[in-house]
Amino acid sequence: FRELIEILAISRNQKLPQAGEESQILELLIQRDGEFQELMKLAVDQGKIHHEMQLLEKVVEKRDNDIQQLQKQLKEAEHILATAVYQAKEKLKSIEKARKG
Repeated sequence: FRELIEILAISRNQKLPQAGEESQILELLIQRDGEFQELMKLAVDQGKIHHEMQLLEKVVEKRDNDIQQLQKQLKEAEHILATAVYQAKEKLKSIEKARKG
């Protein structure tokens, strides 16, 4: 934009504009403004997507923590069950010994 405005200013100061030169520059400015507006819209859209991704990352982090807690509880339950099974086998052995005795 700055370059186009400088060119326009220089052309006005140095000589009389040629026919259609100013309109060409104006059309170019309008075209560049349209491109700029599209880029701004894209930036806003990307900002929204980035914000959504951050929210989703927080949800994923919470779910990961939940999964880790469940894994810890499952390991504790597994340990309790293994202990219970061992104790049950020991009782069965002592019952069998008592019957034989």
